[in-house]
Amino acid sequence: MNITEEFFDKYYLKSFNPETHANPTPQEVEFIIGKTNLKKDAKILDFTCGQGRHTIEFYKRGYLDIIGIDHNPSHVEMAKTDAGDLTNAPNFIHKEMQDFEEYNCYDLVYSLFTSMFYFSDQHNLDILQRIYNGLKRDGHFVIDYFNPIAFLKTQKKKDWYFSEDDSIVLERYSHNPISGMITNERIIVPKEGPRIKRVYHVRDYTVAELRYHFENIGFEVLDVYGNFEGEKYNIDSLRQIYIMRKPE
Repeated sequence: MNITEEFFDKYYLKSFNPETHANPTPQEVEFIIGKTNLKKDAKILDFTCGQGRHTIEFYKRGYLDIIGIDHNPSHVEMAKTDAGDLTNAPNFIHKEMQDFEEYNCYDLVYSLFTSMFYFSDQHNLDILQRIYNGLKRDGHFVIDYFNPIAFLKTQKKKDWYFSEDDSIVLERYSHNPISGMITNERIIVPKEGPRIKRVYHVRDYTVAELRYHFENIGFEVLDVYGNFEGEKYNIDSLRQIYIMRKPE
């Protein structure tokens, strides 16, 4: 089991802070459709689909040629269960990000909710190159990533809250400005059973850094937004959401 699979396990979905993690799936899908002028016959890839909420929402809106992949097999099984009542349900596949190897296949690839960049720069950029290769010419790539500038300005170094199932969740963040890695240590104390500790590291890419890397790979960056309401990015935005295309 790799570090991301261990952290993003069944306890991850149970440890959200209900005050800060609503379920804006329809709004997020509507945003992507509008910004990419997505046609109903588009071939779509949900890259790191988690429990499949966006994949299923796209499918319900008539986008039937859609696949979700995720590195965590338990999330893939949850997605299949949630889509179980749909006719000819979307295909969910367990696949490591670094094992993705397709060429000129997709009209849209999207990756939401900071689902990438948990590895070294070389590893992260290799994954981006694989996504670029998988897109058709004039295809779009949409990625939603946290804004480390706002995060480091506002996030408490230590915090705790009750999750939706009344577990106590303790979190501690640290930042290494030399390596550019943010470390999150999370301890989950369930109502019953032993406590669970999880640790992950994520790279603190700024907009300037990511734009350089995206354009160096070959993407055309069309716009950068700070949220799914369509506000343009600024340094206080909580998110950095890129709309990009692979040039013809």
